[in-house]
Amino acid sequence: MDSIICMVCLWGIACAIVTTSVNVKLITGLMSNKSKKNDEMRLFYCRFIIDMCFGISLFTSVLITLLSIRAPDLIQDYRSIIILHSLPWSNLAACRSIIALSITADRVLAAYFPISYRTGKFMMPVWLIISTSIAFALSEEIVLFGCCSYDFVVPANCKVFGCAVNKCFYSFWTIHKSVIFLTISVLSIFLSVRSLFYKSSKHTTANSQITKANRLALLDTVVVLIFDFIPSLCGSMSLTASFFNFEVIGPYIAVAKVTGCAIEAIIVAVFLIAKKPKQLKSITVNGKKVTVVNHSTKQTTSTFQK
Repeated sequence: MDSIICMVCLWGIACAIVTTSVNVKLITGLMSNKSKKNDEMRLFYCRFIIDMCFGISLFTSVLITLLSIRAPDLIQDYRSIIILHSLPWSNLAACRSIIALSITADRVLAAYFPISYRTGKFMMPVWLIISTSIAFALSEEIVLFGCCSYDFVVPANCKVFGCAVNKCFYSFWTIHKSVIFLTISVLSIFLSVRSLFYKSSKHTTANSQITKANRLALLDTVVVLIFDFIPSLCGSMSLTASFFNFEVIGPYIAVAKVTGCAIEAIIVAVFLIAKKPKQLKSITVNGKKVTVVNHSTKQTTSTFQK
C-alpha cells in the first residue's frame, strides 16, 4: 500500500511543480505585457494566481505525506500536521471553485447580454468575487472546528487529509462540491448553446476575444468534472469501496486536482500565446487604397491603384 501512495505522491509533486511554474510564467507574461489585459479575461488572471498558490501548498502537503511514510517516527507525535498542512490547499481549492463558478456565470452574462455586459451593467466586480471566494474558503475552518467539532484525532494508519477529517466535514466537503459543479454544468450548457450560435454567425470575428474566453471557461468546466468532481465522488465511496480508500491510494483527490490544474495550465499557455489570425483593413491614403495586414508582431502593407 505504501508503494502505491508513494507513486501517487510523486506524481502529485511533479504536477504541482508544473502547475506552479506554468502559472508563474502566465502571470509574469501578463504583467510584462499590459496590452494583453482585458475585461473578458480578468477572472482568469485571478485563477492563475490561485492555481500557483495551490501548486505550492499541495507540494508541501504531499511532502508531509511522503515523510509520514518514510519516517513515521518523526511525526508520530505531531500527526495534527497532516491537517494543518492540508487545510491551505483545501481552502485554495474551495476558493478556486467559486472563481470557476464566477467565470462561467460571467461568460454566460457576456454571451446572452453583450450590450449590457460591455456597458458594465452585468459585469460582476472582481473585488466582490474574490472576497466571496476567500470567505467561502475560510468557512471550511468554521465548519470543521465549529459545526463538526473536530478535535485533531487522526487514525493511526491515516496519512492524508481525506481520512484525517471526520465524516461530518467530509460530507460538507462533498456536498458543496456537488452543488457548485451542478451549477457550473447548467451554466456551461447555456454557454455552449450560445457559443454554437456565435460560431455559425457571420460576425464571429467581431467576438474573437469573447469566444476565446468562452472556450477557456468550457475547458475549465471539463477539467473540474474529470479532475475534481469525479475524484471527490469516488472519495465519498471510500468507506464502502476499498479501492477508493485513502489509506490504500493516498491523497488521490488532491493529486487528481493538481493534475487537472497542470494540464489546464499548459493548454491555456499554448492557447494564449497562439499566433493571432491575420486581420485585413483597408484605408485610403492620398487617393490610394492601402490594405493593411495585421500580424501579432508586425504589419505589412500592399498598395493598389485606385
